[in-house]
Amino acid sequence: MQALRYHSFGSPGDLRLEDVPPPEPGAGEVLVGVRYASVNPVDWKIAAGKFRFLVKHGLPRTMGSDFAGVVTHVGSGVDGVRPGDRVWGFVDPFACARGTFADFCAVPAKSVFPLPAEIDLRDAAALACVGATAVTLCDLAQVSSGSRVLVNGASGGVGHVAVQLAKARGARVTATASSPRREFVASLGADEFIDYERAPVETWPGGFDAVLDCVPSLPRRTHRALLARGGHYATTLPDAATFLLDPIANRVGPIRRHGVMLAPSAPAMAELLGCIRRDLLRCHVEAEFPLARATEAIERSRSARVQGKLVIRVA
Repeated sequence: MQALRYHSFGSPGDLRLEDVPPPEPGAGEVLVGVRYASVNPVDWKIAAGKFRFLVKHGLPRTMGSDFAGVVTHVGSGVDGVRPGDRVWGFVDPFACARGTFADFCAVPAKSVFPLPAEIDLRDAAALACVGATAVTLCDLAQVSSGSRVLVNGASGGVGHVAVQLAKARGARVTATASSPRREFVASLGADEFIDYERAPVETWPGGFDAVLDCVPSLPRRTHRALLARGGHYATTLPDAATFLLDPIANRVGPIRRHGVMLAPSAPAMAELLGCIRRDLLRCHVEAEFPLARATEAIERSRSARVQGKLVIRVA
């Protein structure tokens, strides 16, 4: 099979499309014939060496974490999944060296979810990781009907899904993006728009029940001014303070801070599918690339200018 792999950290030029033997599913794993994958910034950040101390199983590594495809084999101890099933999900890019930019990927059964026939494989691959992240952000920030929500980075992969999920939950959403993205963000259902390039964060309105920082780029010193008392700030990129300071500060402080620790979640995937069926959610795909041109998609992602998602057509 073909797989996009790298043999050292730090150089994007090390990415190579290689012929390698297909993996065999171990106990508790499912072998998926990947039809589509998609690009997430964490994939190329790991390859660049930014998280090398968190990465398990060494080198070489195959790029990619999202997938949608068809089950070909199941390992021992796996129930409820059969060859021929359409599935979607994502692997942990820190723990799994065998990523999804490949013809086949051996995936832990807990990370494989059934995909209804009416949901397109390409859309599912684009949505999997960013969708689960957006649901987790909304859960951490307790977004519900009547919540006033600020989504920072509303035109990106996670952000554009978070806007739609918050609206589906009945929230009133203020979205931040650059001026050229105003029309796109409005089409997602945002009620108000902030051009972050023209309006410094110190001038933004406050009193939000939830701030979903999807870039993330909001300094800690700004959180209190943006949030109502008892409000929740949730970020896609936890830092040391998330683990060392916030558990204590959240008990006594006027606001609550949370960081996403993403894990497979059947309720999250069910919420995403439910929103799609009710026509409340669409994952915007900016562009599609064949596996042979996946490095172009990665370079586009590195520009930080992607509107929605980039998908990789594997088969």
